[in-house]
Amino acid sequence: MMPCGIMNEVTPVLPSALFGPSDSSLIRDELLWEIFAASAGRVPHSEAITFAGQTLTYGEVAARAESVARALSARGIGRGCFVGLWMSRSLDLHVALLGILRAGAAYIPFDTDAPAERVAECLGDCGASALIVDAVTMGAISGAMPAEALALPALEAAAPSGDAPDLRALGASSADPAYAIYTSGSTGKPKAIVISHGNICHYLRSANSLYRITFDDVVFQGASVAFDLSLEEIFIPYLVGARLWVAGRQTMAEADRLPQVLTEAGITVLDTVPTLLGLLSADIASLRVIILGGEACPPALAERWCRPGRRLFNASGPTE
Repeated sequence: MMPCGIMNEVTPVLPSALFGPSDSSLIRDELLWEIFAASAGRVPHSEAITFAGQTLTYGEVAARAESVARALSARGIGRGCFVGLWMSRSLDLHVALLGILRAGAAYIPFDTDAPAERVAECLGDCGASALIVDAVTMGAISGAMPAEALALPALEAAAPSGDAPDLRALGASSADPAYAIYTSGSTGKPKAIVISHGNICHYLRSANSLYRITFDDVVFQGASVAFDLSLEEIFIPYLVGARLWVAGRQTMAEADRLPQVLTEAGITVLDTVPTLLGLLSADIASLRVIILGGEACPPALAERWCRPGRRLFNASGPTE
């Protein structure tokens, strides 16, 4: 910020330098769940997610998400509802996220380390209908929550038979909320940033018109779902039927081993922050796309990671 009373001469930037070509095909009446469901219908036997040596196909993830949606719907949770998502990194976390969307509700993600008091405050603020948890986060709840805490295994086991609701028949539209991320609350009460299906789906399609992630890619998923970078990491691969490689907590804590881990996993797309990229001590030969966000990428770091046949982007997140 400039000191008061001081004016710096600024060269005007023409609108043509800020906006690329208009492509109306990127704006569609679609739901975030439908982006995943389209790939699940097209490539049900393709690998969708790998975590800790376990892999689920698109068809397997879709079937589990349908069960979660049926269980939520049986509790009256659907379109117009918010559901908290407070789980550790796992395959279950991704199933729960998709299940919430399949039910027609919007999800509110929390980092595993979030204080229970903050989770409760956010749930109360949006009138959340439920909070999906795992054993770790259930154990962190010490007092009353404004929404019922539901363990995913029990939720899946309680799913009634039949089909999950037809969201379009219920009036679901791209204007409905897809998710909400709360601000840190460092200056007061946390505030929700609500993102509609239309906005995030448009972002995903327009972003991938630049990134060009494809069906053959293996995409590193390292961001917390409470960080909006995760939407790009997760749903652009879903858009094209690529595979997510989800990093565990220990993997993210050992930056010195990360180059070896990513090389062994055959990671082709890395979406992260410049700070983490700068900590990596060796190149990953399989990388063809690096997407950086959250902060500016220093030119020296970009120069270090640029290679023939590799593309590097410095972008802002979906919420911005």
